[in-house]
Amino acid sequence: MIDFRYHLVSIVSIFLALAVGIVLGAGPLKEDLGNTLTSEVRNLRADKATLRTQLDLAERGTQARDEFTTASNRSLLASRLTDQTVAVLVLPGADAGLVKSTTETLIAAGAKIGSSVQVQDAWVDPEKASFRSSLGQQLASQVGVPLDAEGDVLDTVLARSILTKAGSASTGAAAALEVMRTGDLIKYSSEAVTPASVAVVVAGPVTGSDAAARTARATALAQLAVAVDGAGAGAVLTGTSAVPGATNVTSVVTTVRDDNDMTDVLSTVDDGELPMGQASVVFGILEQEAGKAGQYGLSGDATASFPQLATK
Repeated sequence: MIDFRYHLVSIVSIFLALAVGIVLGAGPLKEDLGNTLTSEVRNLRADKATLRTQLDLAERGTQARDEFTTASNRSLLASRLTDQTVAVLVLPGADAGLVKSTTETLIAAGAKIGSSVQVQDAWVDPEKASFRSSLGQQLASQVGVPLDAEGDVLDTVLARSILTKAGSASTGAAAALEVMRTGDLIKYSSEAVTPASVAVVVAGPVTGSDAAARTARATALAQLAVAVDGAGAGAVLTGTSAVPGATNVTSVVTTVRDDNDMTDVLSTVDDGELPMGQASVVFGILEQEAGKAGQYGLSGDATASFPQLATK
């Protein structure tokens, strides 16, 4: 009987509470609730309109900044790379538009493009590791790479096939490149590759659901960029700005910046798709030739927005 009364009282209490709520909602509190909700909606609409106005102003400012920088680059970059031969190395996943604009910027700055080589996915495919190792041992002597060289031997073979230090051009470079192309490791359109003194490495995002695999691939590509840097007078690694909220993506640029040994020698630009980033690539090359390295762009791990040399 005690249990029944307990449940009965509980049920009655619930219904009484509902009844009181209905009465208050339909009566004394109705007007206050309605006014409060109306006021909140009005405030939210005002906030939305303010934010839209601010966003429109920011977008117009960004567009104006890029248009001004593009116009300024014509005179700022003119003749900066005259009489220089630059190799362009394109990593897997690189944005075609970034490759095109970077190449055009280098040419506008007076540079000659010695080669444009596309690295294929097989270069960092774990299942091709044995093949790459064997090929590296086979080609090393053709471009003067010691078999006990630090790092991946094939990375250095490719680097020395497209880059040269003063007076040390390799006679076996063309043959080595052809073997790597036949092995589906690289692609390049020009039959006559002119050895360059400096290089621009264009990176794309490394994607995939396996974080460990992404890290391994990004690290391997970063090491390739470092090998390219060491084969000539220097190199600049560039990529596009990170997409906010993107998942399952690892940046080669960020991978380099997380390694102090890499940042000591290799320059990076994380906003290559912007006119400011394009200018940073050119001045980054000049800085590399002077024996310096820097990390430029808009990401939080950049050390500066652009090279100081650009303002001198």
